[in-house]
Amino acid sequence: MLSCACAAQMMFVGPDTARQRRGVAGLPAFPVGRLLAACALVLAGCAPLPEVTEVRQVKVPIRVPVVVVEPADEAARHVLRYAERVRTLQPPELQAEIARIGDPAGAPAASIELALVLGQMRGPGDTGKAIAALETLLRSTAPEAAVWQPLARLLLPRFTETKRLEEQIEKQNQQLRDSQRRLDQLNEKLEAVKAIERSLGPRSSPAPAPGIPGGKSALP
Repeated sequence: MLSCACAAQMMFVGPDTARQRRGVAGLPAFPVGRLLAACALVLAGCAPLPEVTEVRQVKVPIRVPVVVVEPADEAARHVLRYAERVRTLQPPELQAEIARIGDPAGAPAASIELALVLGQMRGPGDTGKAIAALETLLRSTAPEAAVWQPLARLLLPRFTETKRLEEQIEKQNQQLRDSQRRLDQLNEKLEAVKAIERSLGPRSSPAPAPGIPGGKSALP
């Protein structure tokens, strides 16, 4: 600020202007134009600085929604995924899956998996085994079985109806087999009778009476 005030004072030229132009004590005179230009530069340096915008880093917390999957929903998704997977398996692969599951006692998810695999096998007694696995799960009182029991109740009527239809079809097939067996027995008896007739040979007709054409006797 002191240099600025001095420069301001130097800008004013008083009565000694001519003497200042001639110089002092024999020194060469300093051009007034250069002096004024220097003062202007000094005054420009004394101008107030522009305001500086302060940039601060502010951390804003962002809430990320967390999707919470309920145990019942996760169990239902597991059953749907497993049912879709075993639907495309071949019989040898289904057998290997049954061997992998083993005894599902104490494992609710394994009980439903075993029922689904047996339902795809469709062999004699497989549907009954699937029903037994689901009924065992429904009778369980373990806390971890609670989320799987509604799914077992949903699947049990389906397997029960399948078992009923299988029994009905088996009954009809048994009736057809019985009818076929009786028909075969009748055919065998008929063939036996025909064989006996062939063994007896052709029957000979009685000879007609002599003198009477056609074998007719004369009237008395």
